[in-house]
Amino acid sequence: MTGETATLGDYGAGGPRSDSQIDKQEAAKEAAAGDWELLAAGTNTVGWHIPETRCTVLLKAKEERWRLERATKPVGTCDSLHEGLELAHRYMTDRPEGGSPWR
Repeated sequence: MTGETATLGDYGAGGPRSDSQIDKQEAAKEAAAGDWELLAAGTNTVGWHIPETRCTVLLKAKEERWRLERATKPVGTCDSLHEGLELAHRYMTDRPEGGSPWR
């Protein structure tokens, strides 16, 4: 899978929505909340950061699952990109300024 769009099926999702197209860049921008901004969207990673800080969160595809990480520590896992973007959105909404529960 390459390019700027993908289907949910490309990420292992099934069901009626699995053939719908996802614009990875647009979905990542929509997931950002509060002070978070899209850092990068690639084949295996979507990242967000807060400008002028070291606060980042990464959604990475690993071993056929999506894993949301903060400071290399996992904060959640998902089976599809769609679920991962929703998890990232909830995480960033709860921490609009980048606060971390382990600080």
